[in-house]
Amino acid sequence: MGIDWVLRAALAGVLNNLWIALTLAALAWALTRFLPRTNAATRHLLWWTVLALVVLVPFAALNRELASDHDPDGPVAPAAVRASEDGPAAPDDSPAPAARSIFPLEIPAGDWLPLAVMLWGAFATVQFLRITWSFAYLFRVKRRAQAAPDDLMNRFRYWVDACDIRRPVRLLVSDRIASPMATGFRRPAVILPAPLLAQFGEGELDHVLLHELAHVARRDDLTNLFARCLNALVGLHPVAAWTLRQIAHERELACDDWVVARTGEARPYAASLARLFEVCQARRRVVLATGMAGSGSHLGQRIETLLANGRQFSPRASMMRVGVTSMALLALIAVGAQAPSWVVLAQSTPAPSPALASETARTVNPHGSFLSALVAAGYGNLSVEEIIALKEHGVDARFLAGVSQSGWEKMKAQELIELHDHGVSPEMLRALRDAGFQHVEIRTVIGAFEQGVRPGTLKEAAQYGSHLTLAQIVKLKQAGVIQ
Repeated sequence: MGIDWVLRAALAGVLNNLWIALTLAALAWALTRFLPRTNAATRHLLWWTVLALVVLVPFAALNRELASDHDPDGPVAPAAVRASEDGPAAPDDSPAPAARSIFPLEIPAGDWLPLAVMLWGAFATVQFLRITWSFAYLFRVKRRAQAAPDDLMNRFRYWVDACDIRRPVRLLVSDRIASPMATGFRRPAVILPAPLLAQFGEGELDHVLLHELAHVARRDDLTNLFARCLNALVGLHPVAAWTLRQIAHERELACDDWVVARTGEARPYAASLARLFEVCQARRRVVLATGMAGSGSHLGQRIETLLANGRQFSPRASMMRVGVTSMALLALIAVGAQAPSWVVLAQSTPAPSPALASETARTVNPHGSFLSALVAAGYGNLSVEEIIALKEHGVDARFLAGVSQSGWEKMKAQELIELHDHGVSPEMLRALRDAGFQHVEIRTVIGAFEQGVRPGTLKEAAQYGSHLTLAQIVKLKQAGVIQ
């Protein structure tokens, strides 16, 4: 098992579980829209749960692939049969393989995998560079910002104490930003655009300060950084990317609820929100800061939500609702894990050894003498007794030529005799080799042949996927599933 296998297994896990991720996201969306009295803080936490499940489900599939790879006798064993030394392999009574494939679609190995990894790496690199740029930009803004006027600072301190915010937070004013923002990490700060102080009244400034303090109190600076890093790693996953956008949207709605819960003024706050968007029309940047008028704030929906009839504003998430919903989503994953796979990994056929390649490359003349056929097939070192035994059992030059060109490793004289006596043709050996069973014991080959497995059987079984064992093919043959 190499890096190529791991990459293909990871991709198979994502593709096989994409429908589960889509179902999780759709169910969560429906619950957040139609479940009564579900506030934004609860929805925000719920979307984080959905994101965690979407990201972890493919890893669970990868773990199953690793377990099956280390358990060759399990239901999803590699394409080979570990037969007993005492006789041919008996039909396998183990349960059907869990990783069944709906379509004969395989993920092959090849040069496209490194290219895909390079594209993903380029996307992640660009995103991490943007995060680094954001750090540098915020550092410059905070360093060059000025302290707020005394009257505004007094109002700010009043709201910090009234809201019982334990984190030490500063209030700064800058002419380098277009809209208010809350920056955090080690030394959190609320930064206001300098022009805003002259254009907003005291009530409107209170709404702005409360919204940004909500981000600080909820530690949105840290969760936003984590979300940005996750976007760099899994942003190419369509469901994960969409879920991250839902998280950002619900984060702003949760801060709106936080403000109204403390002021009791939904309509005046909605007016301040609309006024802020009118004022902040300058160039915006995507930075590691949360803000009241960010580019993804969805102004219209936020105002409509604020003014909805019968709306209750609560700053806290309902852990009971999140827990119950998470259990329902986990149950969905448990059911989905039992469904057949969409794609499987293509089993790569081991390349023959150089010695075998040189032997099979020899041209054996089926019309020549028996002794010359033995030499050409690589059996020139047999004893006289073995040569006589081959001849007495009817092994001729044509049979030797077929076995030599079938791609199998050199056999013992007794194995050649057993194959010939039981009617196993070189075409059967070639079909087994093409199906990935060239390392199976001769007794197992004979046992499968006696139970009806033929070249056509192997070819038909290959359409189902390369993860079937020879014993499982025998069972399918006996059950009449394949011919």
